[in-house]
Amino acid sequence: MSSPIEVVREFCALMERRDPEALRPLLANNAVYQNVGMPAFTGVDAIVENLGAQFSMFPDAYAFEIVNIAADGPVVLTERLDYIQTPNGTKPAIPVMGTFVVGDDGKITRWTDYFDLNLTIKLLQGEDISALVPSTSTT
Repeated sequence: MSSPIEVVREFCALMERRDPEALRPLLANNAVYQNVGMPAFTGVDAIVENLGAQFSMFPDAYAFEIVNIAADGPVVLTERLDYIQTPNGTKPAIPVMGTFVVGDDGKITRWTDYFDLNLTIKLLQGEDISALVPSTSTT
């Protein structure tokens, strides 16, 4: 069976396909997904439907770049850069911290993302947010 980190890496890689059904096998039936500050989605069907709506909002680009990942048992923490295409065609990154809980069966039971919604709004309004995104350089 895959480790919790391997499950989360696979899930993040599948996000780039923008196919919510491809994510279904990695989600527990009673999973909970929430972007903090927004309502939670409970149950695999609700999560898959929500992700489908998100993907349709950004049909040309959607990618997760894992900058850092760590686990403590079933809990996996990710520092990510999530890329979405803006109305002007650029694909800037939004910094996101995510918490995933992976059950004993290798399925995600909880996924919570923390990000600055105002930064996302600025990006979608065409503002240059590059100075507001932390560097991922380790040097």
